[in-house]
Amino acid sequence: MKIRLSGLLSGLLPGLLIAAALCASGCTTVNYTAQQFVPKDPGKISLLKTTAPAYQIENLEYTQVDGAVSRGVYIRKPGADFTVLYFMGSGVRVDANGAYFAKAFTDLNANVISFDYRGFGRSDSNGKPHSLIELESDTLALYDYVRKMVPGKLVVHGHSFGSFVAARLASQRAVDALVLEGTGTTALAYSENMVPWFAKPFVKINLDQELMSIDNRAALRSYPGPVLIVNGANDAQTPASTARELFVSIPRTNKRYEEIANTGHMNAMSKPEALKAYREFLNGQF
Repeated sequence: MKIRLSGLLSGLLPGLLIAAALCASGCTTVNYTAQQFVPKDPGKISLLKTTAPAYQIENLEYTQVDGAVSRGVYIRKPGADFTVLYFMGSGVRVDANGAYFAKAFTDLNANVISFDYRGFGRSDSNGKPHSLIELESDTLALYDYVRKMVPGKLVVHGHSFGSFVAARLASQRAVDALVLEGTGTTALAYSENMVPWFAKPFVKINLDQELMSIDNRAALRSYPGPVLIVNGANDAQTPASTARELFVSIPRTNKRYEEIANTGHMNAMSKPEALKAYREFLNGQF
C-alpha cells in the first residue's frame, strides 16, 4: 500500500496507524470507551493561573502581509531570566495544550511566547490554500515581531514538527540559542517512523516535493549559534537514533545532546533531567 503525503503532516499519525493495521492484518477491531468521547483539554491555557500564579497571560495578534492573522500568547512575569519563542508540534494548539508545554518554561523562570499555526487554533488563514512556503514566511515575520518586542535573550524552541520550523528559522536569522525537542533529520524519516515496525513491509511513504526538501541537517549547516537537542529515550515518533544522527551532523562544538530516560515524544521537558540540561546549556551560552 502507498500513502502519499502533502501539506503539514497534520493528523498523519492516526491515519498511518489505521492504514498499517489494515494492511498487516486484513481487518482490525478498534475498541472505544465512553470516556474517550468526553471532550477534554488537559493542558488548557487557563490552568496556568493555578500552576504558575506569578505569570500573566497576554493575548497576541499579528497580521501577516497577505492578510492571514497569527494569534498566540505571551506568558510572562517580571524578573524572568530569558524568553522562549516556542513552535508547537502539528496538531498542538495554544488553548488546548498551552498550560502543558508552558509549564517547563515557567519552571525555568522564563517567559514563553507561542502562536497557533496559520488556519489552526486561534489563527486565521486568508482564505487561500497554504503550505510550507506560507508557514515559513509567517515564522520569519513572527520572529522579527517578537525580537523587537522582547528585551534580553530569546531562545527559539521547536518540538516535533515545530523542530523543523525552528531549524529552518535559525538558518535565516541570528537567534540567540536554538533548542530542538523530539526532533530528527528529515520529513521522510519523521513520516516513516510513524509506521509501526510490523507494518513497514506493507506501507510505502511518498512525500511531495515540499516535504522532501525538509532536512534539519541542511538547515543547521548555516546556523552558527548554540544548539541543544532534547529527545526521549523511548520516543517512537522521533526516535533517539535520528536525533543523535542530527546531533552528529552539526559541524560545531557549541552543541549539546540530552537523551531523557523513560520518556516518549510528548513529555521529555516535564522531567527534571531535561530542565537541568536546559539550564546548564543556557548558562554556558549566556
